[in-house]
Amino acid sequence: MRLLPPTGRFEGVDDLLADLVQARLRWVSPRLREWYDDDRIARQLADGLRVEADRVGDEIFGAEFRDAVGVDASPDPADWANRRLDLGPVGWAVTGIRFRGLDVSRPFVDVVATSETPTPDGLAVVADAVTPAYTSFVPLALRVDVPDPDGLRAALEADRRFGKGSVDQYVVAGAVADLRDARRAASYDAVSLHPGDPVELAGRVAAIYAELTRRDPELRRWATPEDADSLAGCAEEGLLFEVRVAGEPAGVVASVRDDRHGLSGFGVEELCLDAGVVGRRLASGVVQRLVDELPAADGDVLWGTIHPDNAPSLRNALSVGREVVGGYVWVTPAGMPGMPAG
Repeated sequence: MRLLPPTGRFEGVDDLLADLVQARLRWVSPRLREWYDDDRIARQLADGLRVEADRVGDEIFGAEFRDAVGVDASPDPADWANRRLDLGPVGWAVTGIRFRGLDVSRPFVDVVATSETPTPDGLAVVADAVTPAYTSFVPLALRVDVPDPDGLRAALEADRRFGKGSVDQYVVAGAVADLRDARRAASYDAVSLHPGDPVELAGRVAAIYAELTRRDPELRRWATPEDADSLAGCAEEGLLFEVRVAGEPAGVVASVRDDRHGLSGFGVEELCLDAGVVGRRLASGVVQRLVDELPAADGDVLWGTIHPDNAPSLRNALSVGREVVGGYVWVTPAGMPGMPAG
């Protein structure tokens, strides 16, 4: 594997961001290396990590975050900004305090990047530095973005230095060119997509989620509706659609340009179908119709994050040719309570 030059620098990237990219190159899925060379992965990682790098030591961001959260964990804005922690003589980790779903009772430490490996040994070194640095926040767990979430979870469960962890989200992706070559789903001809208004469709999305969560309250744990602002960004790219079946409104699907996790392409911003058509296996056809609309360039993918408990969405993603290429894992060092499942 070829990393960045010995200086760790390339055009348009400062020292800190280059360090993050260099570290994260060791944490990407082998599948990405089939889609891109290392230079392209590095550029795409830089796009996704730039905001996190800018937050390191940013006391203005820290103060705004502290005041927005409103808990008395620390008055120092530097504690709320991202931090670069030293790990022994040459190691380091860039981390930040977060709250799952903005719930102040569920603090965790996000490991943005580290010089350590995505293994129990590497994460034990990170945990030894994180635990004292974030004592005042009483974090429940760490969260890491790794190439093999199920493999890491299993390795951590077998290691006495860690308590029970779990997969928070899978990253599922497929090359647009491959998805377009795949066999059409049986529902492909039954559905059609029509451009829509963000405000109107945001109302539709909210109503669909309200009905679906009434039927299945557990849905709230892993799915939240996109609002008008989010959908407006999709509409600006021509990728916000009303789903219709036999000419009748049946749901909403939306996408947006989103280069993260070392990927280049489009994220699935929203996909929801009316309760009345749920169970008719329409989602695969909807996604394939969406793929047809993407203004994709060479190497672009369609990707999204899916909670492990969202079995229908995961089945749909896999059925059209997307695959798991990474994901977020809750890591519970000994002494931390762990992130609740609900």
